[in-house]
Amino acid sequence: MGEQTLVMFRRFVYGAGVMSLIVRPASASDFHALNHIKESAVQDSTAAGSELTGRLHRWNPRRSYAPPSYWHNAIVAEVDGDIIGVAKTIGAMLKDLWVLQSKRSLGAGAALARAAEDCIRADGHRMAHLYTAAFNARTCAFYERNGWSMVRFTYHTVGHFRRCVYVKRL
Repeated sequence: MGEQTLVMFRRFVYGAGVMSLIVRPASASDFHALNHIKESAVQDSTAAGSELTGRLHRWNPRRSYAPPSYWHNAIVAEVDGDIIGVAKTIGAMLKDLWVLQSKRSLGAGAALARAAEDCIRADGHRMAHLYTAAFNARTCAFYERNGWSMVRFTYHTVGHFRRCVYVKRL
């Protein structure tokens, strides 16, 4: 993410009240919340395929756990002080983008994607890429709505499932 300061702020009406969405760099104190979000989102995205979930758990039962150093340049989305999503880039790759299922459709995913794209661009890359599971139609549709193009399929070497490779010109 470089040395840039990243803060986005948006107020929106949700239900009967007004909520505040903030996108900011992750801090060391966010570590446990980030792992919880990733674990929850992975379980949600693989729930449709119990065979796939079983294969991934046999490979690494704590597949979603990441040490604090992993999150050192992550970006978080929070609503009214609660972290609801996280994104992480590595080079030109959008490595992680997870939003709690109960907080989807609030704009946090799109805000995190834009912030991650800004970080990739700030690091000098003009093209970004990512991988996502082909069976996750909701995620594929999300990336397409946000300007990403699917360019090919590949296979996950451990889970042996088909993945979509998406790219976006920045």
